[in-house]
Amino acid sequence: MQTKQLILLITIATALSIILIFPTYAVGEEGTGTLYVYTDPERTTLATTDAEGRYVTVPGTEYYLSISGITEHNIGTSITIWAYRTNTAENIEIGNLEVKTELDAIFTWTIPDNWLDEVAKIKYGTSLENDWLFAQKEIWVNARVGDGILFAYTDPARTPDKEVTPKDDEHYLILPGVTYYFTIKGITEYASGTTIGVWARFYTHEKIGDYEIITVDSVKIIDFEWTIPDLPIDTEIKIKYGTDFKGSLPTWYYARREIESAPRLLFIIPEVFLGSAGAMLLIFSGLGITTLIRRKKT
Repeated sequence: MQTKQLILLITIATALSIILIFPTYAVGEEGTGTLYVYTDPERTTLATTDAEGRYVTVPGTEYYLSISGITEHNIGTSITIWAYRTNTAENIEIGNLEVKTELDAIFTWTIPDNWLDEVAKIKYGTSLENDWLFAQKEIWVNARVGDGILFAYTDPARTPDKEVTPKDDEHYLILPGVTYYFTIKGITEYASGTTIGVWARFYTHEKIGDYEIITVDSVKIIDFEWTIPDLPIDTEIKIKYGTDFKGSLPTWYYARREIESAPRLLFIIPEVFLGSAGAMLLIFSGLGITTLIRRKKT
């Protein structure tokens, strides 16, 4: 009996020592690798962090990252890096790389410019199904919204009663092939007399033009017009202004809503019998404009 108990104790002790020496990690846990986010290719300047210790980044900007202290994979092992978008549960593959002799994984990543005010986590491993871990530390994607407020009108005089429906700080509903007249009002990022560019951002960037900032009643503005391309219904468009449509601050900003510090959006709608109010309701209720059109044609 004593012999059996001794064997049992030795077995338990051996198992515990293996667990302590070679810890195991479940998929979805935080690994030993710590994330570092740098603003320069030499990786000498870390991105700033917020009160929660998250790296503060801006959309549309390239960063230089490393994961240091990886112990779950042998040196020379090829692993995959993913960015995990927490608000949509998307996994975006950044690339495949080799764990270096310093137990580091080094890579670059351009933050998508349609990520705004959200948290991103970095995963590393060999498979999203059964072999991945979160790197320690998170990324906060800060919305790059300027002070310039976007207004859209249907006439060149930009009279208040010709502002595009709906008004009162809501997003605008627009039709493809129609020319609209825009104003970005309240620009503070650039001096009066400066010529800046304006771009439309949908699934690509379209340069609208270059415009000189003028001051009207002590407020800096730019006026421009744009004929909406033949885009699919439900397409979401943001307007950028600045010196370049890509790159780090202060090269560009999204034109904002009047009250909320968020981009003001343009939505492509059809000329349906419901009118713009009905189209807006369909867009935001998730029913889909395209479904309505198909039923109307049958």
